[in-house]
Amino acid sequence: MKWNRKCVGVVVAVLGLLPCAAWASNNKICFEGESPAALVSPLKKVLPGYSPQYSGRGYLEIPWDRNKTKGLGDATYRVKVDKPGLYYLWARTFWQNGCGNSIAVAVNGSAPVVLGEDGTYDHWHWVGGTARVQLNAGVNIFVIKNRETGVRVDQVFLCESGDYIPTGIRKVTQ
Repeated sequence: MKWNRKCVGVVVAVLGLLPCAAWASNNKICFEGESPAALVSPLKKVLPGYSPQYSGRGYLEIPWDRNKTKGLGDATYRVKVDKPGLYYLWARTFWQNGCGNSIAVAVNGSAPVVLGEDGTYDHWHWVGGTARVQLNAGVNIFVIKNRETGVRVDQVFLCESGDYIPTGIRKVTQ
């Protein structure tokens, strides 16, 4: 079969659109850290009002106490999912110091996955992208656990594509 320029152009155009189609079909879910359905101390909602530094009206905080309450308390979220599947888990976090730079998240009663353990302190940033969680159609239960103190969580983000990396403040979908 002999290829002409027009046919080659169509093939190149279609192949060029495949990454865009994959990005568009990448289901994305985002919810606010300060909006748990249930909260157990020492975790707390911090609601100072709107700021360009974080989304919504505030964030979830595990107050710094030299890790005296490490392992105590949690925040539970009910998240509705339309499309079941395996999702990459991210959190927009703020670490106050190197003694508090991770969170644990359990989904639907599964073993917790750890996000963080990086060296980015004193500003909001996204951690995750390697942890994957299985989500069911309908309501899923997310539990952020107190793994270390001195931690803030602004948003939790999930997507199907491992190539997608959230940046800045995300649009809330829940």
